[in-house]
Amino acid sequence: MATLISETAAQYRVRPARGNEIGDLQNIDLASATLFRGTGLIDFGPLGEPTQPIPEDRLRRGFGDGLIWVAVDDREELVGFALCSDRGEDLYLDQLSVLPRHGRQGLGTRLLRRCLQEAETRSFRRVSLSTFRKVAWNGPFYRQLGFREVPTWRLQDWQAEIRDLQKTTMDVRLRCFMQRKVKRMR
Repeated sequence: MATLISETAAQYRVRPARGNEIGDLQNIDLASATLFRGTGLIDFGPLGEPTQPIPEDRLRRGFGDGLIWVAVDDREELVGFALCSDRGEDLYLDQLSVLPRHGRQGLGTRLLRRCLQEAETRSFRRVSLSTFRKVAWNGPFYRQLGFREVPTWRLQDWQAEIRDLQKTTMDVRLRCFMQRKVKRMR
């Protein structure tokens, strides 16, 4: 089975996002949110659908900073993306989303590795993120890739601000911040 996954994953590539892809990125974000349907972790609103895609201004900031990458298939169709932001010594993974029909192909890992590579290139000390602690494609996924949970009492000010914002839409007791040190090139 591992051979099949690597052959399938080879059909995809990761590249920098383009400014004219904002609508596609927002659609990917909304589609990937549907994976949480039935978990009770995200508010789907009265119609049972995700209601708020990632804001356009956050995506535009990612373009401006050169911190947004997409996974595309062999037809150049966007199937996933990673958006990061500069938080001083940390590169923060704001969002990692893959279309559900392209899930389990290694795309999340490939996008995350691109973020780690950029963090190394730009001399960040860590890559940080906020995620659901126990959802398989969240906390356990990141743990397998070397991320470790940051105790709440050790959160940096900017992380505490994000946590406060998250309180308005989800139960932050079920979430955690995680980080991974960046390996330095020799």
